[in-house]
Amino acid sequence: MTTIDKSGISVEEIIRNFRREHNISDHELNYEIIKKPSKGFFGLFANKIALVRFQLPEKQDRIRLFTETLLKKMGISFGDIKTKVEGKTLFLTIEGIVETGFIIGKNGSMLETIQYFVNRVFENDRSFERIYLDADGYRERRESQFISKFIPQINRIRSQGKSLTLDPMSPGERRIIHRHIEKDKGLRTLTIGDGENKRIVIFSSKQKESEVRMQSEGKSVETTDTKPTDTTEAAPKPRRPRRPSRPRQSTDAKPAETSKPAETSKPDAAPVAPEQAADGKPRAPRKPYNRNRRPRPKPENGDNA
Repeated sequence: MTTIDKSGISVEEIIRNFRREHNISDHELNYEIIKKPSKGFFGLFANKIALVRFQLPEKQDRIRLFTETLLKKMGISFGDIKTKVEGKTLFLTIEGIVETGFIIGKNGSMLETIQYFVNRVFENDRSFERIYLDADGYRERRESQFISKFIPQINRIRSQGKSLTLDPMSPGERRIIHRHIEKDKGLRTLTIGDGENKRIVIFSSKQKESEVRMQSEGKSVETTDTKPTDTTEAAPKPRRPRRPSRPRQSTDAKPAETSKPAETSKPDAAPVAPEQAADGKPRAPRKPYNRNRRPRPKPENGDNA
């Protein structure tokens, strides 16, 4: 706590100016009125100056008090909130929670929401860049299980000095990677991509961030779950020969007449003569037989046929 004394014409004006100057809320105010202004006796011995002593909490204490007030407004019963500072990162651990499942939520969704809200409230304060919220060690256990599968790749970056681009992750998973790499002074992280395609690039602190960004965005780099593929081009497969296309016929053109095979005449065969009657005259060709044709009536005696 930092003790600050303020003087003014009235107590209300002193408190109002102090809140505006230090950007604090009502629940953070802790003050003591040392002297009040008095009018004196018949205008004599008047004291027109008021004096107020404020107890200004440290930055981490302000964040802790705000989180306590928020949890009480939500109706969450807990024991205490412990703070831990690592560089420009503040860790808040809520202990003694009665309903742990409610504050954690499904897959830590409720805890992530509260943490996001606290970060947005103090985002203009440059004392801390990130604020992490944990409940009865849940986040610590989850982070250790998640980060264990990336340990071999991180060790390879440290030994070989080559950058590594991870697959797209959720904001919570990306924060776990950032938090783990912050503890290692020989490694750094940066985020590339937009929206749901945001990726984390882990690289050595000896490399320049601009070069790593150009290299990661300009060409494909190694990912965590992909195996190295052969870069040699495969020989193209032979194509099947195409069938010769048939010539198209226009709709106006008449179909070509098919030539009939020429009849070959046999030299020994005699020409067939038409059928002749008994009187030597050519006989008319026979009509086709019609079964339904009525019989022709016979002529009576004396009538000419």
